[in-house]
Amino acid sequence: MTFLRSMIVAVAVVFFAMPSLADESNVPDVRIVIDISGSMKETDPQNLRRPALNLLTELLPEGSRAGVWTFGRYVNMLVPLGDVDDQWRNAARESSSKISSVGLNTNLVDALDRALYETSLDSGFDQTVILLTDGRIDMDDSQGNPQSAANAAARARLIETVLPQYMSRNVRIHTLALSYGADTAVLSQLAMETDGLALKAHTSDELMPAFLKAFDRAVPSEQVPLVGNTFSIDPSVNEFTALIFRAATDKSTELVAPSGQRISMASAATSPDVRWHHDLNFDLITVKTPESGDWIADADVAPDSRVQILSDLKLSVAGLPGSLFSGVPVQLEMALENEGSVVTEPTILQLTDVSLKVTAPDGRVGSKLLSDPEALPADGVFRETLSRLSQPGEYQIEVNAEGRTFQRRQVLTATLAEPMRVEVDPDPEQQVLNVRVFPESDLVDTSLSRVISRIASPDGSSVINAMEYGSDSGAWELALVADKGPGEYEIMLNIRGVSASGKTFKSKPESIQVTFPLVSESESKSEQESESAMQPDDMLSEPAAPEVSEPEPESMPEPEPEIQEPPAEPIAPDLAARFNEQAEAAQPESSETDGAGEQGAENETSDEADEEEGGVAWWVYVLLGLANLLLLGGLAWWWFMRRKKNTEPAEEIAAAEALDLDTGPLDDADLDSADFDNFDGVEEEEIPQAEEDSHIPTSMGGDTDMGSPEPPAESAPLDDEGDDWGEFDLPDENPEDKK
Repeated sequence: MTFLRSMIVAVAVVFFAMPSLADESNVPDVRIVIDISGSMKETDPQNLRRPALNLLTELLPEGSRAGVWTFGRYVNMLVPLGDVDDQWRNAARESSSKISSVGLNTNLVDALDRALYETSLDSGFDQTVILLTDGRIDMDDSQGNPQSAANAAARARLIETVLPQYMSRNVRIHTLALSYGADTAVLSQLAMETDGLALKAHTSDELMPAFLKAFDRAVPSEQVPLVGNTFSIDPSVNEFTALIFRAATDKSTELVAPSGQRISMASAATSPDVRWHHDLNFDLITVKTPESGDWIADADVAPDSRVQILSDLKLSVAGLPGSLFSGVPVQLEMALENEGSVVTEPTILQLTDVSLKVTAPDGRVGSKLLSDPEALPADGVFRETLSRLSQPGEYQIEVNAEGRTFQRRQVLTATLAEPMRVEVDPDPEQQVLNVRVFPESDLVDTSLSRVISRIASPDGSSVINAMEYGSDSGAWELALVADKGPGEYEIMLNIRGVSASGKTFKSKPESIQVTFPLVSESESKSEQESESAMQPDDMLSEPAAPEVSEPEPESMPEPEPEIQEPPAEPIAPDLAARFNEQAEAAQPESSETDGAGEQGAENETSDEADEEEGGVAWWVYVLLGLANLLLLGGLAWWWFMRRKKNTEPAEEIAAAEALDLDTGPLDDADLDSADFDNFDGVEEEEIPQAEEDSHIPTSMGGDTDMGSPEPPAESAPLDDEGDDWGEFDLPDENPEDKK
């Protein structure tokens, strides 16, 4: 068996199957732009910007291109743009000591303008800028007041001149806001418009991990899992780089090879195959042509440690943008590649487990096994959909491929930015629900942006409206009244935004559920108080009156036996005996005249006795049972037809957003302690039953309606590309769906 596995791995190393999952990636071009204004003394008192720059310098792959700029009032090219090699790294390490906090202003616009040096659409590089700042545009003594003439002019130049150049040259901007004082609205807009990350590090301790997230998007790294202190290196690995963050102890870091050889910082100085960088809180060790097997990091390993590798056998992940939007699905494609070609050999894929793990901004985690040996993709590409994510913040996507003798791992971050803010204001006095959609930044072009609403009413009808923008309120407005009668209404929003620089984005916030008539807070509080007044303890205090224990119950002894005697045990034998007697009496060959008369008399006597005793003849039970069945059947038919008529529009939406986890999308609502796979099968099919009773909302945002696994053929799916109900070329009148 071991021999067979070795042969399979050998085939994997030399197998060429088909063209790469995507075109061969361009060489990374990373420009790091660092704020050195005076305020950084407070936000980064330990000056962790220095080791953070050193970390990125060491992680940059050989042959990539990089440069470093710093800015305060003026902009300085700290490390000239050039090819990354040992000479460039040495220059970058020396220059990192010059990072300080002495700048008088925050000339962010000039810094971004200078970082465009030698960028172009056809440069042949994958161009990225990583911007770190703790403040906002500050060109005078107004401390970043955007209303001052100098700051307003710089801001206008950023939006009208600099940012469009980034977009036209296909240069991404990953922004890192350090402290709450940073202009997060502008930074988020810069990231969103260029498909970058909008990261936040509220403390200096969060600076290093945030830098790593930006670096991973600029230079996606191939990794092997670091489990505790152990990691495995397979024969196809040409080089690995272990990033070991040290806990706050005095223990030094060493690596232990599979053969038992120990590698330390001292021994690395004399080894041509080992490069060791020791910094404030981490060690970065690169080992060329490493031994195959299990390695041990003999250190107090802290979180965020990792092991990157260089290998011909890679895990490719495509389709994850830097910026996500509410309700817009993300199509992921994952594949093993050997020397740039996708591996499609079934023998290899059957022995490889490909899994996906998603971590939401609130910490919820979900995972799913994507590979199935019985249903392998013919082209070797595993596809999965992340559907209708809605939480603003950072999503971490981790993809693992684990074979019998190798492991590959990719960890990528994407940020969901919501350029629009939805506010709901109920007015119980006027019985109106006011819904307003505000742009989060003045960088949104309100004249070109549109907001469409779809209102589902209790009677099953739905109406589509183009919401109007109110210049006084600065928002798109909708006033909902119960024109279809009391009951539950649902409002779904579809947003198409256009930024000041021309970037178009689409968003589908979470649906809004409201029940008419509206109840004021005071009325709701009064109802709660009245309900609390009827708690069981209070109700039990009333029957404590002495009259209940008086002799009156003794004068009525009959009710007790009547309640206790009806159990079926005494009745069933009597009915069976009578039925047998009547069946015997109905047989003419065994009946005699006298006997029959006597039998009939006995039956009449028995029936009369039963009636006197309060019994009921057996045939009455049969008639009552038949009547009940007919009544229940009629009621069920009436309920089914009425529900079918009233819920067709809701079923259309639910079916369109159905989540078939066997082949369908992963939803933000699935992120919890359970695996995605647990939603497959019977449990998924039971959910529509609960929906009938509880009116589970059809969500355009996070809480996805699981729906029916087989949507009706006549349903019109509300996919991201079609958005049949939310097209933005609607006529002036409000169309109404007649379902």
